[in-house]
Amino acid sequence: MSLSKYMPVRKGSYTSLLICLLVTMVGLPLFEHSPLGRILLSIWFFLTSGVLLASIYGDGVRHCMLKIAGAIFCFLVLANLVFEATGWSSSLFQMVAMPYGLIFLILVVALILSSIFKADQVTPDVVLGAVVAYLLLGICWGGLYSFIELIHPGSFSFGEGDRELSSLFYFSFVTLTTLGYGDILPLTKIARTTAYLEAVTGVMFTAILIAGLVGAVRLGKRDSHQ
Repeated sequence: MSLSKYMPVRKGSYTSLLICLLVTMVGLPLFEHSPLGRILLSIWFFLTSGVLLASIYGDGVRHCMLKIAGAIFCFLVLANLVFEATGWSSSLFQMVAMPYGLIFLILVVALILSSIFKADQVTPDVVLGAVVAYLLLGICWGGLYSFIELIHPGSFSFGEGDRELSSLFYFSFVTLTTLGYGDILPLTKIARTTAYLEAVTGVMFTAILIAGLVGAVRLGKRDSHQ
Protein backbone atom coordinates (compact mmCIF):
# COMPACT_ATOMS: atom_id res chain seq x y z
CA MET A 1 0.00 0.00 0.00
CA SER A 2 1.36 3.41 -0.95
CA LEU A 3 2.27 5.93 1.68
CA SER A 4 -0.13 8.44 0.17
CA LYS A 5 -3.02 6.21 1.26
CA TYR A 6 -1.91 6.56 4.87
CA MET A 7 -2.20 10.32 4.82
CA PRO A 8 -3.56 11.70 1.55
CA VAL A 9 -3.44 15.43 0.95
CA ARG A 10 -6.63 17.11 -0.19
CA LYS A 11 -6.54 18.42 -3.76
CA GLY A 12 -6.06 22.16 -3.96
CA SER A 13 -4.54 22.41 -0.49
CA TYR A 14 -1.04 22.91 -1.89
CA THR A 15 -1.96 26.47 -2.85
CA SER A 16 -2.91 27.34 0.74
CA LEU A 17 0.20 25.65 2.10
CA LEU A 18 2.42 27.46 -0.39
CA ILE A 19 0.98 30.85 0.57
CA CYS A 20 1.43 30.09 4.27
CA LEU A 21 5.04 29.00 3.77
CA LEU A 22 5.93 32.05 1.68
CA VAL A 23 4.43 34.41 4.27
CA THR A 24 6.39 32.56 6.98
CA MET A 25 9.67 32.88 5.08
CA VAL A 26 9.15 36.60 4.49
CA GLY A 27 7.77 37.39 7.93
CA LEU A 28 10.33 35.52 10.03
CA PRO A 29 13.30 37.87 9.50
CA LEU A 30 11.03 40.93 9.74
CA PHE A 31 9.26 40.16 13.03
CA GLU A 32 11.57 37.90 15.04
CA HIS A 33 13.54 40.76 16.60
CA SER A 34 10.76 42.05 18.88
CA PRO A 35 8.67 40.24 21.52
CA LEU A 36 5.43 41.33 19.85
CA GLY A 37 6.75 40.20 16.47
CA ARG A 38 7.61 36.76 17.85
CA ILE A 39 4.11 36.47 19.27
CA LEU A 40 2.63 37.35 15.88
CA LEU A 41 4.90 34.80 14.24
CA SER A 42 3.84 32.14 16.72
CA ILE A 43 0.19 32.91 15.93
CA TRP A 44 0.93 32.58 12.23
CA PHE A 45 2.82 29.30 12.79
CA PHE A 46 -0.24 27.98 14.61
CA LEU A 47 -2.55 29.02 11.77
CA THR A 48 -0.18 27.43 9.23
CA SER A 49 -0.11 24.16 11.17
CA GLY A 50 -3.92 24.30 11.21
CA VAL A 51 -3.97 24.64 7.41
CA LEU A 52 -1.65 21.65 7.18
CA LEU A 53 -3.81 19.59 9.53
CA ALA A 54 -6.99 20.56 7.66
CA SER A 55 -5.51 19.32 4.39
CA ILE A 56 -5.28 15.76 5.73
CA TYR A 57 -8.28 13.56 5.05
CA GLY A 58 -9.19 9.90 4.88
CA ASP A 59 -10.42 7.17 7.16
CA GLY A 60 -9.17 4.19 9.09
CA VAL A 61 -6.89 3.66 12.05
CA ARG A 62 -3.75 4.94 10.33
CA HIS A 63 -5.46 8.15 9.36
CA CYS A 64 -6.67 8.66 12.95
CA MET A 65 -3.13 8.11 14.24
CA LEU A 66 -1.75 10.65 11.78
CA LYS A 67 -4.49 13.10 12.70
CA ILE A 68 -3.49 12.70 16.34
CA ALA A 69 0.18 13.24 15.44
CA GLY A 70 -0.81 16.40 13.56
CA ALA A 71 -2.93 17.57 16.51
CA ILE A 72 0.07 17.09 18.82
CA PHE A 73 2.15 19.16 16.41
CA CYS A 74 -0.46 21.94 16.53
CA PHE A 75 -0.51 21.70 20.33
CA LEU A 76 3.26 22.15 20.49
CA VAL A 77 3.03 25.20 18.23
CA LEU A 78 0.30 26.58 20.49
CA ALA A 79 2.44 25.89 23.56
CA ASN A 80 5.29 27.83 21.93
CA LEU A 81 2.87 30.71 21.46
CA VAL A 82 2.11 30.64 25.18
CA PHE A 83 5.82 30.69 25.99
CA GLU A 84 6.35 33.68 23.72
CA ALA A 85 3.34 35.54 25.13
CA THR A 86 4.36 34.99 28.76
CA GLY A 87 8.10 35.48 28.23
CA TRP A 88 8.98 32.18 29.90
CA SER A 89 12.23 30.44 29.06
CA SER A 90 11.47 27.64 26.62
CA SER A 91 14.86 25.98 26.05
CA LEU A 92 13.81 22.69 27.63
CA PHE A 93 10.54 22.78 25.73
CA GLN A 94 12.41 23.34 22.45
CA MET A 95 14.59 20.29 23.17
CA VAL A 96 11.44 18.16 23.04
CA ALA A 97 9.27 20.04 20.57
CA MET A 98 11.83 20.58 17.82
CA PRO A 99 12.69 16.88 17.19
CA TYR A 100 9.00 15.97 17.14
CA GLY A 101 8.19 18.83 14.77
CA LEU A 102 11.03 17.87 12.44
CA ILE A 103 9.95 14.23 12.30
CA PHE A 104 6.36 15.23 11.59
CA LEU A 105 7.32 17.69 8.84
CA ILE A 106 9.66 15.15 7.23
CA LEU A 107 6.73 12.71 7.18
CA VAL A 108 4.59 15.39 5.51
CA VAL A 109 7.29 15.94 2.85
CA ALA A 110 7.47 12.19 2.22
CA LEU A 111 3.71 12.00 1.84
CA ILE A 112 3.59 14.94 -0.56
CA LEU A 113 6.33 13.42 -2.69
CA SER A 114 4.53 10.08 -2.62
CA SER A 115 1.31 11.70 -3.85
CA ILE A 116 3.27 13.45 -6.62
CA PHE A 117 4.90 10.26 -7.84
CA LYS A 118 1.55 8.45 -7.74
CA ALA A 119 -0.19 11.16 -9.78
CA ASP A 120 -1.61 9.99 -13.12
CA GLN A 121 -0.82 13.30 -14.82
CA VAL A 122 1.07 16.51 -14.14
CA THR A 123 -1.45 19.12 -13.04
CA PRO A 124 -0.88 22.60 -11.56
CA ASP A 125 -1.65 21.07 -8.15
CA VAL A 126 1.13 18.52 -8.62
CA VAL A 127 3.61 21.25 -9.57
CA LEU A 128 2.60 23.31 -6.54
CA GLY A 129 3.06 20.19 -4.42
CA ALA A 130 6.64 19.89 -5.66
CA VAL A 131 7.28 23.54 -4.73
CA VAL A 132 5.75 23.03 -1.28
CA ALA A 133 7.88 19.93 -0.72
CA TYR A 134 11.02 21.83 -1.73
CA LEU A 135 10.27 24.70 0.66
CA LEU A 136 9.44 22.29 3.46
CA LEU A 137 12.78 20.56 2.89
CA GLY A 138 14.58 23.86 3.41
CA ILE A 139 12.52 24.56 6.51
CA CYS A 140 13.21 21.09 7.93
CA TRP A 141 16.96 21.47 7.43
CA GLY A 142 16.81 24.94 8.99
CA GLY A 143 15.01 23.48 11.99
CA LEU A 144 17.67 20.77 12.23
CA TYR A 145 20.43 23.41 12.22
CA SER A 146 18.58 25.29 14.96
CA PHE A 147 18.39 22.10 17.03
CA ILE A 148 22.10 21.45 16.52
CA GLU A 149 22.92 24.99 17.64
CA LEU A 150 20.59 24.58 20.62
CA ILE A 151 22.22 21.42 21.94
CA HIS A 152 25.74 22.49 20.94
CA PRO A 153 26.12 26.30 20.91
CA GLY A 154 28.89 27.50 18.62
CA SER A 155 28.26 24.87 15.94
CA PHE A 156 27.94 27.69 13.40
CA SER A 157 29.96 30.84 12.77
CA PHE A 158 27.63 33.75 12.09
CA GLY A 159 30.35 36.31 11.40
CA GLU A 160 28.84 39.75 11.90
CA GLY A 161 25.28 38.48 11.44
CA ASP A 162 22.67 38.00 14.13
CA ARG A 163 22.25 34.67 15.86
CA GLU A 164 18.56 34.63 15.00
CA LEU A 165 16.40 31.75 13.82
CA SER A 166 16.11 33.28 10.36
CA SER A 167 19.90 33.20 9.99
CA LEU A 168 19.94 29.40 10.09
CA PHE A 169 16.95 29.17 7.75
CA TYR A 170 18.79 31.53 5.41
CA PHE A 171 21.82 29.24 5.65
CA SER A 172 19.57 26.25 4.97
CA PHE A 173 18.18 27.59 1.71
CA VAL A 174 21.59 28.87 0.61
CA THR A 175 22.92 25.35 1.16
CA LEU A 176 19.90 23.65 -0.41
CA THR A 177 20.36 25.67 -3.58
CA THR A 178 24.19 25.16 -3.39
CA LEU A 179 24.85 28.92 -3.53
CA GLY A 180 27.31 28.81 -0.63
CA TYR A 181 27.84 32.51 0.13
CA GLY A 182 30.15 31.67 3.06
CA ASP A 183 28.84 34.29 5.49
CA ILE A 184 27.61 31.55 7.84
CA LEU A 185 29.85 28.54 8.30
CA PRO A 186 29.35 25.15 10.00
CA LEU A 187 32.16 24.54 12.49
CA THR A 188 31.52 21.18 14.15
CA LYS A 189 31.59 17.81 12.42
CA ILE A 190 27.87 17.21 12.83
CA ALA A 191 27.08 20.67 11.47
CA ARG A 192 29.33 20.16 8.45
CA THR A 193 27.93 16.70 7.78
CA THR A 194 24.39 18.03 7.95
CA ALA A 195 25.27 20.88 5.58
CA TYR A 196 26.73 18.71 2.82
CA LEU A 197 23.88 16.22 3.14
CA GLU A 198 21.45 19.06 2.54
CA ALA A 199 23.44 20.22 -0.49
CA VAL A 200 23.26 16.71 -1.96
CA THR A 201 19.53 16.58 -1.19
CA GLY A 202 18.95 19.87 -3.01
CA VAL A 203 20.79 18.72 -6.12
CA MET A 204 19.07 15.34 -6.19
CA PHE A 205 15.64 16.90 -5.64
CA THR A 206 16.07 19.23 -8.60
CA ALA A 207 17.62 16.60 -10.85
CA ILE A 208 15.11 13.82 -10.17
CA LEU A 209 11.78 15.40 -9.27
CA ILE A 210 11.72 18.58 -11.31
CA ALA A 211 13.28 16.90 -14.36
CA GLY A 212 10.75 14.09 -14.02
CA LEU A 213 7.86 16.53 -13.95
CA VAL A 214 9.14 18.31 -17.06
CA GLY A 215 9.57 14.99 -18.83
CA ALA A 216 6.03 13.95 -17.88
CA VAL A 217 4.64 17.20 -19.29
CA ARG A 218 6.45 16.66 -22.58
CA LEU A 219 5.27 13.06 -22.73
CA GLY A 220 1.69 14.16 -22.10
CA LYS A 221 1.89 16.70 -24.92
CA ARG A 222 3.37 14.08 -27.25
CA ASP A 223 0.55 11.62 -26.46
CA SER A 224 -2.09 14.30 -27.00
CA HIS A 225 -0.81 14.93 -30.55
CA GLN A 226 -0.89 11.25 -31.50
